[in-house]
Order: sequence, then structure tokens, then C-alpha cells
Amino acid sequence: MDAPLLNGQDRHILKKSVLCAAMTDEEMSSLVTRGSIITLERSEYLFERGTRAKNLFLILDGWAQITREERDGSQTLIATFRTGESLAEAPAFLGRPYPVSAQAMTPLRVLAINGEMMLTLIQGNRDVLAQTLASVYGKLHELVDNVEWLKSRTLRERLAKFLLEQAKGNDKPSTFTLPFSKSLIAAKLGTSPQQLSRTFSELQKFGVQIDGQVAQIADKDRLREMLQKD
Repeated sequence: MDAPLLNGQDRHILKKSVLCAAMTDEEMSSLVTRGSIITLERSEYLFERGTRAKNLFLILDGWAQITREERDGSQTLIATFRTGESLAEAPAFLGRPYPVSAQAMTPLRVLAINGEMMLTLIQGNRDVLAQTLASVYGKLHELVDNVEWLKSRTLRERLAKFLLEQAKGNDKPSTFTLPFSKSLIAAKLGTSPQQLSRTFSELQKFGVQIDGQVAQIADKDRLREMLQKD
């Protein structure tokens, strides 16, 4: 673990996060001072299933995935988390073993926050309590939505939705770098890399172009219309 040195962008991310938005400057400073920054390379573990939880984590930069190892040795991807999102709140608050493993999908920087310290802060500030509950509820709601999408939507729809989420805030045409490898995108969308490649090709007629890790959407409105029609 590195010393808890945060730059201006890190502090902006903290203040904008659901977990920390209701904190006072003093509470934020206490959180940062007593926290630790963890830096990981792709595929390194943030924590492993069965390890007793002490910390929850807020992502400062990069993507993380939570997975569960099956009896046959394979891994099931449960969810992904990006910059500004937090994870592992419940086990950290309860002091119980992590029920899943968390792994870096890209180079990753996170702020590790002691669960007991966060609980103390929550008990003294109802606004922070409300925000923390909102954060946990939001993750549960997103997991339910993801399961629904995996079961009820075609791969073309799931991929289009994923691309539109990555293109938020970009101009028209929207050009951006895919956040992680195509094999990880395939796992996130519940398909194989081969089928994903075929689906990328299908989306060309809707203005989607892929060159390596760079994606371009010629007209996001056209892609949204395809989602609404399917």
C-alpha cells in the first residue's frame, strides 16, 4: 500500500461519489488521512473470496471486476466497477469474509477505507448514512438490471447499450477507447469473444466502427433508436 496521497482529480472523484458526497470537509479529510491508496496492475487481485473483510474500496482510476470461482475452476463475472464507484461495503461493515473476489481489469488505483472507521462516521452523520445506503441499494438495483438484460435482451442490444455508456459526454461522432479488452467485454456481456466480434460487425450498419481498442459511433441517436425498436 502506498501513502494516502491524493491529487486534485482524486479529491474531485471522492466528492462526486455516492459514498462520499454528503461528507463534510473534515470527515473527508479524516477518511483520506486514515485510508490507504492501493495501486494494481491488470489481473492483480484487490481481495480474494474468503479473506476476512476489513476495508471497503473507492475506485480513483480504472476498472475492477468481482468474480466467483466455480467448482470446475472457472470464474463467473458478477459485476464491474469503474472510477468513482465503491465496492465491498457490506462485508467491511460486518467484518465478514468477502463472498467474492475482486480483480483489476485495467491498471487500477483505489482508496482503501477501514470498515469500522466508516461505520463510526456513518453513526455520527445521518446524511452520510443515507448516501451509503443509497450506494449499496444502487449496486443491488444495477445487478438486478444486469441480470434482466442478460436474460431478456439480444447480444446486439447488450453491446449497443455498453458502447453508449462508454460514449457518454463525447461529441458526434463519438470516438473513445474501450475500457478493457474485448475478452473481458465478452465476459461482461455473457458471450464468447468470437460471437462478440460478429456482433461488432453487425453494428457497423448502425454507424459503429472498431479499430483495435478504439471505437467510433457515428450517430448515437441512431444507435439508441435501434435499441428502442428491438
